[in-house]
Formats: sequence, C-alpha cells, structure tokens
Amino acid sequence: MSEHLVKLVDEAIALELKMKDDKKKLDAIKAELTTAAYADMDNKSLKYLQIFGGSGHFNVAYKEKFEIDDYEKLVKILGDIAKSKISRKEEVKYDTEARFKAALIALFKGEYSKEIQIDDVLRGLGLDDKTIKAVKKKLKGEYLKDKKVLESVGVTGECEEELDAIRLYKNYELVDRFFGNLSDEQIEQVRKSVFVEESISVGFEYNKSAREDE
Repeated sequence: MSEHLVKLVDEAIALELKMKDDKKKLDAIKAELTTAAYADMDNKSLKYLQIFGGSGHFNVAYKEKFEIDDYEKLVKILGDIAKSKISRKEEVKYDTEARFKAALIALFKGEYSKEIQIDDVLRGLGLDDKTIKAVKKKLKGEYLKDKKVLESVGVTGECEEELDAIRLYKNYELVDRFFGNLSDEQIEQVRKSVFVEESISVGFEYNKSAREDE
C-alpha cells in the first residue's frame, strides 16, 4: 500500500469528522435562529421572517400541506368551478389549480382580510401614488417575491408586518373571487372539506460577495 493512499485515507477521515462536527454546530445555530424567529413571528402573527447577517440572511417561513377531504361536498357547493379547478388522479389524489388552492388554504386558516388596503400599506412605506399604481400590479401576496418588488422601488429594511398585511389582502381578493357569493353555512362546509397542516421551513441565502469569497 503506497504512502500516498495512506495519507488520502487519513485526510478523508479527518475531513469527514470535521464535516460531522461542523454539521452539529450548524444544526445548533439553525435551531437557535429558528427558535428566535418563531417567537418573533408568533408575537407579530407573521408567516415569513428574514434574519440578516453581513454575508446573507436566514429565511423562515411556514409551509402548508394541503389535502381535500370531501371533494363531493366541494362540487355540491361550488359546482363547475370546483370541477374545473380540481382534477382527480387515479390513486384518488387531487391536483388543485394554484390560485384556487391558495384561496382554499386562506379560507381554511381564516388568513384573509380587507381591513387594511394595499394602497394604505404602500403609502405608509413612503411610496407616491404613481409608484403605488405600478407596484400593486406586481404584488402576489408571497413574501419573498413581494419583498423584491418593494426593494425595486427603494423600500429597504424590515417590513414584515407590511408584507403580511399585503398577503392578507391578496388572500381576501382570492377568497372573495371564488367564494364571495357563498353563505356563512356554505363557507363553513367548504372549510370542512379540506385540511391544511403547517410546518416550518428554514434556510440560508448568501450574498453574491459571500459566494465569491469561497
């Protein structure tokens, strides 16, 4: 056995041990960041949060698992719109059109509101009427995408609460579009026809400069 191969084995073992040790440290850091973020999100009733460092940021978001429990009831109440937006697969699973699915999730969780108008939120961030008109067309009610839209017009810093208000109003628009003509009793039946389970999703996002330093 050559001395070179012996050194390679030792080097590989040392690297693997270091990777395991680094992974333990990374997992501990992620856990501490997640705990801190979750407490802040819970306190402010937020669904998304970013913790910034010098070379990037840590993203925390709620993930949603969506299931249809009673397809027949949805079809009975909603009629053709449910048939056109939901397709039944052979293994008895349902594939739901994205916007209709988002509306059902918002309805199930009660996470929609028209109390705060998007114009007021954007005006509170210092945008003028002309910019507001342009920005409104690009907002989707999705935290990261909407944050980039706001950054493109000069809105910087933490604005999680404003972004959450935008999300709630965009959700209201979806709920009103698909279920606005339903009675309270029908709304409740639709809510009972689906199920949403939440979990936390976390991850780091690096700045370009941090990647170049690698």
